[in-house]
Amino acid sequence: DDGLFVFDCINAEKPTLGNQGQDGKQTDKGSDDILAFAFSPSGDYFALTDDNKRLILFRTKPSWECVSIRCVTRRCTSLIITAAEDKILVADKSGDVYSYSITEPQADGKLELGHLSLLLDVALSPDDRYILTADRDEKIRVSLAKAPYYIVSFCLGHREFVSKIFVIPNCPDLLLSASGDSTLRLWEYKSGEEVYCCHLSSICGTETAKTDQ
Repeated sequence: DDGLFVFDCINAEKPTLGNQGQDGKQTDKGSDDILAFAFSPSGDYFALTDDNKRLILFRTKPSWECVSIRCVTRRCTSLIITAAEDKILVADKSGDVYSYSITEPQADGKLELGHLSLLLDVALSPDDRYILTADRDEKIRVSLAKAPYYIVSFCLGHREFVSKIFVIPNCPDLLLSASGDSTLRLWEYKSGEEVYCCHLSSICGTETAKTDQ
């Protein structure tokens, strides 16, 4: 319907965070800031994580409702919902990716894979066959979803942190990545081969020159 759905994260259930100090109070206090969110491919589900380490799942049809509130292990940097809409993949600051069931909305998370560096983004191939992860140390890793310990390839070429990765829907074998090195790169991610590199600094420089003129 046309009604506005409002969910108040401030008053939502909060998990216990961190360790207790000598006075018995929590030493790790999170805020209600939303850190990451995503719709499922069909739009039937919406998930978010916040600074209080909550993973909140909503069903959007036939009307919006909160399905579950779960605690994640560490603060999240990115999340995505599978095409099958049965799992939420959550990447966190420790470099791990956990999966959380949608069909069992109260179930705990399952560790899928880990990096040695902070993860900045996670993506999936349209068929849910591959998990793609990007980290602070310039790497893009392609893992087999059914056996995430098996690394299919690395997409290497960025010289700074990789901030965003995106599998192109109409070209499911191609991955677009953005980095702190001011480049956009196109990859055939299954082989790790770089197809094209666009230097954004040169484009921005051209626009600046036109403005000055």
